Amino acid sequence: MTPVFKINGHNYAPYIKDKTGFGWQRDNTNDKDAGRDASETMHPMVTSRQRTLTMKLGPMPFEMVQQLENDLEGNENGVVVEYPDIKDGVCKRLFYNTTITSAIERFKENTVVVDNVNFTLTSVKEATVT
Repeated sequence: MTPVFKINGHNYAPYIKDKTGFGWQRDNTNDKDAGRDASETMHPMVTSRQRTLTMKLGPMPFEMVQQLENDLEGNENGVVVEYPDIKDGVCKRLFYNTTITSAIERFKENTVVVDNVNFTLTSVKEATVT
């Protein structure tokens, strides 16, 4: 598998922190009538699923963080993210982002280095895009 993490075509894979930089989660959305019946059998009645990617990046150049911020703003349809999905392998899905945090690591003579860039991406829909 080729390591890839792109948002709107921009490659951020080199900046993902080792070990804890990429978290993956899938959640089910259940129907309002889901639950256990009289025989104590669970009926989840899953109506949809969503994925959440928890990202930690850095250190990275200030200009790259600016590009990331622009990519995360996206549009009404979300942003296209290409990533390794535990179920589907490398794929593309639409995601949206609500927050991003970061900290300046250091000021250098000709640049600023940013670290601890943290954000989450939540899938807009289950289907992959091409």
